[in-house]
Amino acid sequence: MMETRTLSSLLIPMQQKPLLVPAVCVVDIIDYSRPTGKNHPEDWYLGDIVWRGQQIPLIAFERLNQRRFAEFSPSARLAIFNTMTEGSETSFYGMVIQGLPQSIELQFSDVQTAEAETGVAEKAQVIVNRLPSCIPNLELVDEKLKTLTHSPPGDLPEHHPTDTASV
Repeated sequence: MMETRTLSSLLIPMQQKPLLVPAVCVVDIIDYSRPTGKNHPEDWYLGDIVWRGQQIPLIAFERLNQRRFAEFSPSARLAIFNTMTEGSETSFYGMVIQGLPQSIELQFSDVQTAEAETGVAEKAQVIVNRLPSCIPNLELVDEKLKTLTHSPPGDLPEHHPTDTASV
């Protein structure tokens, strides 16, 4: 008999579609706090926050994905993510989210591909429990953060994916 494998995942509420990520990517959910020290022109980089005694960057995924984003709402919280790639100056970053993530155990068959155009920071559009969601490209987020911390302001390369998003 074949064993069915499940993946502990989170559906993270966003201003647009929820993000579907493996639960191991997120290390903490905290109350929203206004970032400080924004010294870079990228609009997706909101500044820095202090988390567990260390300063980490705070991002707006929707802006990185070239979608609409309002910085603050009454339900705003911060998800603290592990970085996924080597060579980052920080091991963590914060992302503005809208409320508390829903923990779900997924089997491969629970996720259906959606017929929708992916944004520049998305790997796929999917449907989970009848809910349109997206799988973010967390490697791209890491690369953008590395570039942000290693480049002088205004000197970031543009990401040009093969799939173009309508804004």
